Amino acid sequence: MMKMFKGHVYVLHAACLIILIIASCKKAPKEKDYLSDKANFANITLYQPILGRTVLTKTSFNPDGSSFPLTFSLENLRRYDGAAAPELSQPTPVLEWTSVYTGLEKSLQEIEAKRSTTSKPFFEIRAGSGDFIFYNANASLIQAHPTEGYLFDVKVANKGNERTIKNIRLRPVLPIAYEPFEYDSYTRIRKIETRLTSTGKSYKAVFVNHATMSNVYMTRDSIMDDTLSRVYFKKTGNGNSLTFKFFDKDSTVIDPAAFNLTKWRELVHGFNMQMTSAYVRYEVAYPIPLTDLNTAYAVSGKARVNIGYTRTGFDSKRLDANLRLNFGIYEKGDWEVIFKFTRTPRFQNE
Repeated sequence: MMKMFKGHVYVLHAACLIILIIASCKKAPKEKDYLSDKANFANITLYQPILGRTVLTKTSFNPDGSSFPLTFSLENLRRYDGAAAPELSQPTPVLEWTSVYTGLEKSLQEIEAKRSTTSKPFFEIRAGSGDFIFYNANASLIQAHPTEGYLFDVKVANKGNERTIKNIRLRPVLPIAYEPFEYDSYTRIRKIETRLTSTGKSYKAVFVNHATMSNVYMTRDSIMDDTLSRVYFKKTGNGNSLTFKFFDKDSTVIDPAAFNLTKWRELVHGFNMQMTSAYVRYEVAYPIPLTDLNTAYAVSGKARVNIGYTRTGFDSKRLDANLRLNFGIYEKGDWEVIFKFTRTPRFQNE
């Protein structure tokens, strides 16, 4: 009987021990996610979006071993002098894609049917990635360079932990309606470029936009280099058109038909093309290009055009010439892209 009693005692002790272990496990606090004190943005200390367009800046956040998922939020938006900056949270109308743009759309209406207007604050951060988005802000409402701009903080959090990355600087840039832009982005003083003479000597000159030219001759045996072309962007109205014009060294109009290799109907993503002896015009949607997607009309975030012609060169050989330009136009309107030559291209056969 005594053995049996002792056995029961041992069993009872074991059962109590198990109960105590289970109880202690239930009472143990859950371990918090780890958030490193060194977790930070690797490439953002000064953020300089260009006003007048929607700018998405992909950030590179170094978690330094922190637990995921992480969430990001903007905190303490303020002017550089510490005053509140309610303008950064002010809603602004934004065109957003509701369907995927492909570059294959057949009309302006088809493109516009894929976009709708919504309201967004000027400045946002993507909660899941920490990427910054500055929407199409009205330059008259936002303090831009040469002012000191703004400061803001970013709160980074995971389950149970958070830290604040302080004093990131926001200094917006005044609108740049088109690119390439011949003025300095900040001072708006015309850029200076280095050019070479025919003897190889360098000199300084006012910067102008050039087309990239190949096999464009000005005489039978003298080829033109890029500096003998000029490209100008001119806004003439508030519609939805894009026009190409060409002028020789005397400012005489060159008939676009002279560029007989150009695939005019495929030159830009435009519609209802009008071709006259003075210009080629399209109905287009803005901005140009519409997205960063590479299409038949754009590459690496820039529209690209190839304007060419062919003629018979020496020894009755075919000679193909080309003008190439990569560009962007970010302000809606009626725009002209004007090609002006400082020497007249040779179109006639030899």
